[in-house]
Amino acid sequence: MFTVIYRWRVKPEMDAEFHRVWHVRTEKIRAAGVSYGSRLHREQDGTYCAIALWPSREAWEVMGPPLPDDAKDAAAFRAALAQTLPTITMEVVDDLWSA
Repeated sequence: MFTVIYRWRVKPEMDAEFHRVWHVRTEKIRAAGVSYGSRLHREQDGTYCAIALWPSREAWEVMGPPLPDDAKDAAAFRAALAQTLPTITMEVVDDLWSA
């Protein structure tokens, strides 16, 4: 399994829209069967952090063509961002998470 950590700073007035569109787009990715899903977190300073699980690095790298009917949501996502922070990628070596 492969883990990707994404981090963003969001325009304060766009907080609710960012959360909505992140949710919609993540559901589309999961429904397409290319990832295992993601969790969205908010850090104390307001920075958002999403931790996504993928079957492999290769699956993440070749996510494929754009998601169906995603142009409007992708634009809304970008419009909500004040800053995109560096992405972190990691191989899972021991998994003790349970929901």
